[in-house]
Parts: sequence; C-alpha cells; structure tokens
Amino acid sequence: MRSRPLVTTGALAACVSVLVVLLYATHIGRHLGEPGVLPLLGVLLVVAALGVAVWCGVVAVRVRAQVERVGRLRPGAPLVVGRPTAALTLEARSLRAGTRGLPPDSPDREHVVYAFPGDRVELWVRGDDAPRWWVTLPAAAVEGRTRLGGRGLTSLTLHDAAAQLELVPTSAVGRAWPSAAHRAAAVEQVRALVAR
Repeated sequence: MRSRPLVTTGALAACVSVLVVLLYATHIGRHLGEPGVLPLLGVLLVVAALGVAVWCGVVAVRVRAQVERVGRLRPGAPLVVGRPTAALTLEARSLRAGTRGLPPDSPDREHVVYAFPGDRVELWVRGDDAPRWWVTLPAAAVEGRTRLGGRGLTSLTLHDAAAQLELVPTSAVGRAWPSAAHRAAAVEQVRALVAR
C-alpha cells in the first residue's frame, strides 16, 4: 500500500525536474527533439527520484529510531506515532517545557511519540531523554480536526488539572508514511488506550 504523501512528493519532484529542463532548454534555444535535451531530462528525473527516495528513507529511519528509543525508556508501554501541532507549542510555552522539535521549529514530516505507561499519556519529542510532559488518565478528551500539511487530521485533546495534550495519531506501528487506514487505526488505538 503506497502512501499518498510519498506519491505526491515524487510527482512534484518529477514535475519540477521537467520544468527545469524545459526552461533551461528554452533559455539556450534548444527543443526537445535536439540531441542532448532528452538525455538531460532523463538524468534530472532519475536524480529527482533518487532525492525523494533518500529523503523518504531518512524520515522513515528517524521515526523508527524515535519509537525504539521511547520503547527502551518505556518498555512494555503502548506507543503511537503522531504529528506535532501548534497547540503543542502553545502548551509547551505555557508549561515552560521547551519548544524544540515542535512547530514552527520542527522540520517538515517531524513526528512525536505518545507513550501510554499505565495511568498517563506522555509526549516524547525526538531527541528527548524524558517525556516533554504528560496528562494523567482518566482525562477529559475532546475529539476534533486539525490541519497539517494541507490535510485535516483527527485530533484528540486531553487535559487534566495540570496540562493539556493534543494528540494527532498517525501510526500505531511506527510508520513514517501512513495511509488513511493506518491513521484511522492509530486513532482507534488511542481512543481505546485513553478509555481503559
């Protein structure tokens, strides 16, 4: 099952490559039928495809490493991958918990991990040795939608007396490029974990 963001990114890279070649060819007065233009177009498409593949691989490795790191620090706790949101940044400022790795400082495709050790939900940002903050369960939960990358994703906002945590679950199996089915399964798992 191929993820839509990966296909979209690849198609965008291919279109940009074709446009660059065509603009360059027009600038030097060459046409597609002339020698050298089509091979140059082919080389640029291959380079664009390799660039997208490397970028996707790097993101996938980062997500797996983050999940493994939290798994070592919270053995046996259910872990869910999610996306950072502006609401997390606001709460981090309110709690003086630090905003490194949260929007707008986080790079594109950054992920966070939610850990569910017993009676709380913890937020782990990449590189942290401890949870950034947590919400104690049971906690009041409000379901909504948040926009990330031009797409509306299901969010679950939890709060207790001390803190608030907006969860945007994307994968319960540590995938960096989840499909809609993976995102829906992750949301269902978080609902079940919060309700236990």
